[in-house]
Parts: sequence; C-alpha cells; structure tokens
Amino acid sequence: MMQGFYMLAMLRAKRQRRIALLACAAALISAFFAARVWFSTPAVPASTTELPYIAQADEGRLVVSRGGEIVIRTDIDVRTLPAADREALEDGILLSDAQALARLLEDYGS
Repeated sequence: MMQGFYMLAMLRAKRQRRIALLACAAALISAFFAARVWFSTPAVPASTTELPYIAQADEGRLVVSRGGEIVIRTDIDVRTLPAADREALEDGILLSDAQALARLLEDYGS
C-alpha cells in the first residue's frame, strides 16, 4: 500500500515539474516578444520623413528646392504669371510630394 502512495506522489511531482517547465517556457517566450516590441523602432509613415519641395522665384525664373538645395531650375518666366502667383512664389510655395510638384509645373508651364 505504501508503494501505491509513493508512485502517486512521484507522478504528481513529475506533473508539477512539467507544469513549472511549461510556465517558465511561456514566460521566456513572452519576455522575448515583449523585448522585440520594446526595442523595435516605431513605424513612421514615409510621407512624414520626406522633406517638402519649395517652389519660388529666383532671378525671374521658377526654381524648386528641397532641403535647402535647388532640385530644378526651370525656364518658366515668373513675370508672365498672374500677380497672385508671383506673390505666392516670392514667399515660397510648399509642395508635399512629387505629384504636387508635377501639377504646379504643368500649371505654370502651359
């Protein structure tokens, strides 16, 4: 009869060790994924990292700059544009992306 209780106690201890090992493994896996989330770089949309284009008048011509460097120097004569457009170009027109730049150049070039 003692052997039966001993065997039950051994089985119970073995089961408790398995449960403890599974709990430790789950904790380690959770810690790994939490560390990946904690130390990963945050996702930033591409549109916020790009510098805007700035269209402005320079010596009577339309130039486009980005980040302080001239990207495009056009042959568009600013003096032929309407007064409101000339004033806007004197202050500088911010363009968010290449599509907006293409539309502006198409409007002013025709």
